[in-house]
Amino acid sequence: MINNSAVFIGGNVVSRLLKFITALWIVRSLSGEAYGQFSFVYVYLSFFEILVQFGSNAILTKEVTQKPEEASRILGNALLFRLIFCFLALPVAWALIRWLGYPMEVRQGVVLASFQLFLTLQAALETIYRVQLKVIYPAVWNLIRNLLNLGFVAAAVFLKPAILSFILAYLASGFLALGGFAFYTRRFIRLEFRPDPALIWRLLGQSAPLLASSYLTLLYYRIDVFMLSKMKSFLDVGYYSVAVRLTEALDIIATALLVSLFPLLSRYIKEDRISFERTVSRGFKLLLLLGLPIAMGGNLVASELTVFLFGAAYAPSAVTLRILLWYNLFAFLGCLLANLLIAGGRQMADAWISLAQVIANIGLNLILIPRYSYNGAAVATVIGAFVGVAFTFFYAVRDPRIRLPIPWPEAGQAALVNAVFLAIFAGWRSLTHLPVLLDILLGVAIYGLLLLAFRILRWQQATSYLSHWRKGG
Repeated sequence: MINNSAVFIGGNVVSRLLKFITALWIVRSLSGEAYGQFSFVYVYLSFFEILVQFGSNAILTKEVTQKPEEASRILGNALLFRLIFCFLALPVAWALIRWLGYPMEVRQGVVLASFQLFLTLQAALETIYRVQLKVIYPAVWNLIRNLLNLGFVAAAVFLKPAILSFILAYLASGFLALGGFAFYTRRFIRLEFRPDPALIWRLLGQSAPLLASSYLTLLYYRIDVFMLSKMKSFLDVGYYSVAVRLTEALDIIATALLVSLFPLLSRYIKEDRISFERTVSRGFKLLLLLGLPIAMGGNLVASELTVFLFGAAYAPSAVTLRILLWYNLFAFLGCLLANLLIAGGRQMADAWISLAQVIANIGLNLILIPRYSYNGAAVATVIGAFVGVAFTFFYAVRDPRIRLPIPWPEAGQAALVNAVFLAIFAGWRSLTHLPVLLDILLGVAIYGLLLLAFRILRWQQATSYLSHWRKGG
């Protein structure tokens, strides 16, 4: 599990860095208001991406894991209904944005960018690699896509730095990479595209609760952008989006772990209770050990980091970043807990918990945005994430099938090492006043040494993971 996640992180960290550099280029090339509009276009279309995927990525992984002999037929039919949903979603997206009365620049951006819905086909193709724990291959193709995107965005910056130019760059790189990935995947599996209505209905039936849950989760994560755009301005959306851009770049950490964790949870929950509990405990421990230093250490460097990356014009985003870094911690844990519910066949419970989060988030946004704008939206996001983690945790502990083991030892160990880290890092910064990037690198080194000192990570394990990365397997 850890080796596969390490390969995933190693393969994708460069892609994330490229994506982040691309985003920085776009932010610095557009005004705050224009960047707010650009961000809004993709937030708006994310609601249609969820419809096209129909919550089926986790179900596909579960189905292919449990029925590997039917992988060709399952994935072929999944791609068929996803294509149909793409063609149905396009006119709806165009009509709705016009009806909502947004400016012409936003409407034009939505019409052009909506063709990215077809890029969701790649996620279905990646299922076979997740199941076989060969996530290095999708990582390589995502790296190619992000390299192409960086090149196209660079061309747009020098030729015509505008919202539509950057959208065209995203589309060109996405479709080129999708074509190459689909062709390469033929080496691993030959898909059967013969329609199987019974299979499609089964997949849709299992995915429907996840679709509802995905929409509720997306509402929770993205309704603040809609509310800011209507209750404040696109400049406020721009400030908020900058902070979100930084925190969402860290999502790879939980994603990398759960790429390997979910197939194991799906298998062990049916076959091996001891292995299930051990895997859950390790997952909690890793996510706590990664999420806590991000939240605590990140708060110390948020102001300098925001100005360094985006410029003094975006200095107001620093407070928002400090708040949202705590969201990352709850989001890491919430992602693991949600996967536990799905592995245990409790998709409906996940949907109800997501509904509670959305209600709490909308209510808090209505109260906080008029008074605190984008900082109020950030506070609402963090509180909502905490509510989701608390509800899911207590449900999973009491559910007779999941019977979540309470990870008190792991939580105590992570809290202790991070308290020591915060004291050392804060004292170091007060004495040295180094550039922010050097501070971050030294903070990572200090934390790594503390993990070794507390015997949480042993030197043999660290060298083993590094060796595995270098071998790429």
